[in-house]
Amino acid sequence: MNVLAKMICLKNGLELSLRSPTSNDAQLLLDHIRNVFRTSYRNMNQAQHHWDNFPVEKEREILANILQDEGQFMISAFLGERIVGNIACMSAGRGFQEANASVAMGVEAEFHGMGLGTELLNYVFEIAKSLKYHRLQLTVRTFNNAGIALYEKMGFRRVGELEEIAFIEGQYFNEYMYEKIL
Repeated sequence: MNVLAKMICLKNGLELSLRSPTSNDAQLLLDHIRNVFRTSYRNMNQAQHHWDNFPVEKEREILANILQDEGQFMISAFLGERIVGNIACMSAGRGFQEANASVAMGVEAEFHGMGLGTELLNYVFEIAKSLKYHRLQLTVRTFNNAGIALYEKMGFRRVGELEEIAFIEGQYFNEYMYEKIL
């Protein structure tokens, strides 16, 4: 799904555009993912070098598929021609569970604490409601205190813990499961 572009202003006065990334933005999105991965790879779900040689053609295909699917969407935060934050909302159920969606987000470290995560989540809530989603879910590593604080501030409720789900640098880590009823 292609979401309408929206301008926001961060706490430091920077103006960003929130919009769906298109296949033309594939390289920008990969650059963003790689930037987030360098500083926060322990919070992500791919091996340490997964994104190093990820083909831009594959990313273009992924973005084109998301734009064509009315049950999922992605929003990127653009500072000029640079993506500095990104959030995805994907259908998480069928049949009786079709009103559920999963959320995943990444914000570059230099933009932490500026209100970008709040803006991205608020826009997801707005669009998810228009798509008739009733419940959003996400997981977050138990050591990601900033992420946990943001999600709880935004009304997500911790509903469980997944034990030893992530194996990172020779050690297992837990994740909290969160949900938000819209």
